[in-house]
Order: sequence, then structure tokens, then C-alpha cells
Amino acid sequence: MDLEVITVKTSRKTELVDITDEVIKRLPNEDGICVLYVPHTTAGIIINEGADPAVKRDILMVYDRLAPEGLDYEHLEGNSPGHVKSSLTGPSLVLIVEKGRPLLGTWQRIFFAEYDGPRTRKVYLKFVKG
Repeated sequence: MDLEVITVKTSRKTELVDITDEVIKRLPNEDGICVLYVPHTTAGIIINEGADPAVKRDILMVYDRLAPEGLDYEHLEGNSPGHVKSSLTGPSLVLIVEKGRPLLGTWQRIFFAEYDGPRTRKVYLKFVKG
């Protein structure tokens, strides 16, 4: 399978965007491994609960407290909190796929994590059969 690209448009400074359905649409009906990679230094990718929107708000609240705006950051672009938050979540995920479906728990969803938006971003998807 060729490399797939998912485009994510964010509308806020920090935001968790559910991309689970976009990932599933791009998976072949086979068993294998799916690697998701975010090529941005102020964004990331996570798996967490998708049923209750309060969970997303809680996650972002904690990240905002860990890396708040207004600290004496040395990076001059003004987006140091985004860099710190992206280092907490990381740029990639590996998913086990069976018959074209990622093996996620009942409440789990895949989220693109925006920390310096709003922007248009990319998520690379590579499926490896096996």
C-alpha cells in the first residue's frame, strides 16, 4: 500500500480532532500494522476516549497547565507551549489492524492533537500487510 495522507484543518489554538473514521477509510480489508505519523513539531497524535467530549477538554486543560502561555520561554516564535505539548504526546502511533479495522478498545478513538493552530496539517498513514 502506498503512503496515504490525511489532511486535518484545525480551528483553535489547541484542539483534539477525531480522525478515527478517516484512518479506517484508508485501510485495506486486510490484517497488518498501521503506522500514523505527524510531521509537525507543534502537533501530535494520541488514542483516548471519544465518547465523552469532557475527556478531550480535560486533556487539553492539563496540557495547558503543564506548558502554559506566558512563561519565560527562550524560543522566539511564541509557540513554545506547542513544542512542549507535542513532545508529551509524540508524533506517531502504531496500530494493529484486523480485517481493515484497527484494534481499538470500546471507547478509544484516534485524535490529531493541535497545539499551535488554527492550521492545516498532515497525518501520514502507512499500512504494512502481515
